Amino acid sequence: MEKIKTPISIRIIFILNEIIFWLFNLVSVLAIVAAFLVTFNAFGEGLQLQISLPVSFNADIDGALIKDNFSTEVRIVEAYGDIMFPGTPPGIARPFMLAMLIVIGAMYFMLFVFRKFIRSVNRGVIFESKNIRRLRILALSLLGFWFLWHVYDFLVKILIANHLNLGAIEITGGMRSHAILLIFSLVLWVLSQIFLKGLKLEEEASLTI
Repeated sequence: MEKIKTPISIRIIFILNEIIFWLFNLVSVLAIVAAFLVTFNAFGEGLQLQISLPVSFNADIDGALIKDNFSTEVRIVEAYGDIMFPGTPPGIARPFMLAMLIVIGAMYFMLFVFRKFIRSVNRGVIFESKNIRRLRILALSLLGFWFLWHVYDFLVKILIANHLNLGAIEITGGMRSHAILLIFSLVLWVLSQIFLKGLKLEEEASLTI
């Protein structure tokens, strides 16, 4: 396979990816340790779990927009936020620790595959079957991650959000779509098709020499 001179932008992406990959390894180790401690209730009543609500809420909070000499009334119609469980009981903490480990595992797999792809591109080896396969794996992994995220949001909604009693705050039920994951998945799949076309053109050119 003929190597192509690596552009400076690819080298920068390669360096940033290496930094992100190893930092993620460190964070993953810390998360695994934290999950182990939570599983055995090492924090006791001192654990304060904070999670993001997957559904929107309406708090009917009035306010004002003030800019320069202009002012107008505003009202929060729909918003998303986090909730905290002071003194989180183990029965709530452990399932979320398991979900966190699953997410970390999925993200580590995608980062690992992308690292192999970008390392190959950084060496100047671009149009090869392995890179096409890696891009397709990443595209399908993002699609699977999108599906798992929706499953997680749905479980949080029916097990927690639907049973919240927050006074004047009303859960409206609007869930996030996480459409950005679908867009990235589609982009990577299209990119794999472009790489496949480039590989065929490269093979045809080598046969005509």
